[in-house]
Amino acid sequence: MSELVFADLVRETSTGAGTGALALSGATPGHRRFAEAVPVGARFHYAIAGVAHEQQWEVGEGECDGTSLVRHSVLASSSANGLVDFLPGLKIVTLTVASAWFADRQDVPTHRHDLTEVEGLQSVLDGKQPAGSYAAAAHDHATLALQDGNAASPALHFAGDISTGLFRPEPGALAISVGGIERARLGATGRLGIGTPNAASPVHVRWLGFDPFANRSAALTLEGAFGGGLVLLDGGGHVGLWATEEGDTLNISVGGAGHIPAVQIVSTGLRPAFDNYSASGSASRRWTQVYAATGAINTSDARDKHWLGPLQAQEIAAGRALMRELGLYQWLDARTTKGPDEARLHFGLRAQRAFAILTEHGLDWRRYAWCCHDRWIDDDGAEQDRFGIRPDQLALFLVAVIAHDIAALIEPESNHAAG
Repeated sequence: MSELVFADLVRETSTGAGTGALALSGATPGHRRFAEAVPVGARFHYAIAGVAHEQQWEVGEGECDGTSLVRHSVLASSSANGLVDFLPGLKIVTLTVASAWFADRQDVPTHRHDLTEVEGLQSVLDGKQPAGSYAAAAHDHATLALQDGNAASPALHFAGDISTGLFRPEPGALAISVGGIERARLGATGRLGIGTPNAASPVHVRWLGFDPFANRSAALTLEGAFGGGLVLLDGGGHVGLWATEEGDTLNISVGGAGHIPAVQIVSTGLRPAFDNYSASGSASRRWTQVYAATGAINTSDARDKHWLGPLQAQEIAAGRALMRELGLYQWLDARTTKGPDEARLHFGLRAQRAFAILTEHGLDWRRYAWCCHDRWIDDDGAEQDRFGIRPDQLALFLVAVIAHDIAALIEPESNHAAG
């Protein structure tokens, strides 16, 4: 077998499959291609190690036809030392030397020493950090055995920068050191800390350099079309956030498939994504208070209205009764928390009583927009409801009643004076 050739640093990848020749895909980093190192048709020993399928391996004799490894005979393999029917997927092919080649050589010295007999060799080996171990005969896995290392001297580092690399800060954890400083850690619980070794959530970023006036100094920056975009998933639903208009608008979407914005935040304020599209709060999710420098502006464009005219006699009569119903009150929850003497006094109507007055005058309160009644199902599945009043429309309703009665008083006097 001495006619077999050997060349060092020859290793390529392959994704070939089957029991025939395996197409070679190119040299691995730091190695040469077979076609560059051995003549076409020359025999050599090879080793094939599965990466995608680690349980498959083979050592044998073959040749390179320029683009593929041609396998002639098998010396050992994961298939009972027979030809392996490789599955598709990444594998590593290396030019190697089998032990049988040494045994058959004519020039092997007869004077041999056991490794333990070489003076000083064992102490050198004992003091050397393990570089790794590889079981070719079993080939169930490959093991890279390293010391734990630390931030200043990571176990796995670069030749030109020994303070940058990977180390194990504690059992089950992996850390990244840059310039001798720990920058990130993946803990045993699966939490990733960037800028902190103590992640309080699945991804925890700690950054003290944020300046709100310098856009790119934030702890996290998303860049790309629509500002990169951010999607929050919860079961089958999601919330999306993305930017438009050169970063002048932040869009927020809520719901199912597709991202239709519901709310937009712009430099001038908060607004719905579409005109007259959504409400602020609901009957079951009320704001406690609204603070504003000026009053709300309600649309009152004549082009949007079908005008019906003044109040009728039944409505005027109901309005007089409503004014007699006006009175002081305290909220029950305020009396409970503050006490009767501290709870503030409010003035207005009781919605149910006001609606009853309209009914007593032959009017359907549901037809009047100042009369509100909302229903919903709470988180426990129970039906709930709440009555309410739009005070601005009620006030104008009552002003019209007062104006009618004042006009009725003034007209007789005017007629008497004219007579």
